[in-house]
Amino acid sequence: MKFYIVTPCFNALKWLPSCIRSVADQVGEGVEVHHHIQDGVSSDGTQAWLEEWKQAHDDIPGYTFTYESAKDNGMYDALNIAWSKMPDDAEVTAHLNSDEQYLPDALSAVASKMNRCPDADIISAGFIFVTAEGDYAFHRRPIKPHPWTSIRVCELNTCSTFHRAAKFREHSIRYNPQFKVFGDVIFHRDLVCSGLRVVCLSRIFTSTFTMTGSNLAWLESSKKESKLINSVTPRWARALFPWMVRFVNGKRMLKDMLLDPPKELSLYKTGDENRSVERIEHPHCRGKIKTGL
Repeated sequence: MKFYIVTPCFNALKWLPSCIRSVADQVGEGVEVHHHIQDGVSSDGTQAWLEEWKQAHDDIPGYTFTYESAKDNGMYDALNIAWSKMPDDAEVTAHLNSDEQYLPDALSAVASKMNRCPDADIISAGFIFVTAEGDYAFHRRPIKPHPWTSIRVCELNTCSTFHRAAKFREHSIRYNPQFKVFGDVIFHRDLVCSGLRVVCLSRIFTSTFTMTGSNLAWLESSKKESKLINSVTPRWARALFPWMVRFVNGKRMLKDMLLDPPKELSLYKTGDENRSVERIEHPHCRGKIKTGL
């Protein structure tokens, strides 16, 4: 199965090499990967590093690496640009941020699920929150999203959501560059409300999300966009928002109680060329992040 993975970046050289390595090592039997980096003209040496990586990995079977450094109107605009370059033969596409990673054999698991569920438009998998040092923090299970909750609560996560490329081209739902912080909330709301079929890969953790301390949703500017989202959200959904959050979190916790917890974490730590494998001593799903919503 041919994957097209897009990564936006801007002055993220501290994290980007680990992200890229985690995508490159997904190539294997039944999995081909085209990884495209859309760089917003970084000034931290990113372009030189990308060119060096490209030249060193141009002849690896099953692996294609491309990048472009060009001005954009923010991360979500960069993603739309990257997706406009998607090859015609791509079968699955996904978005992985520069401070995120894929876990070992993640794309193989997604490909297998796609093959078993030919009517699935989107695969949603589990993911693991890690600290800036690369240590386990907590994990999240995927849950099947519903329009009535997705209208206000983001039930999908970009790093562990995979789109069947044919359907992705057909529905043409993309990010709204008007939003700089909560574009993924609107994007996933539109996907769920469009009637696309989401299938959960419940037992597999495909990705990591790094809590860098400066993630977009934690910035002060999130308050302004939160108000904007509220202005276009029905009154009933605003009133029920606290209960929606409890309901969604309850579903995640219930599912986690029924499944085996993650036992180890294998990822690239900053500056390392090989994965570090660590045992997870106390796995749990009760961690909290600030979203500004």
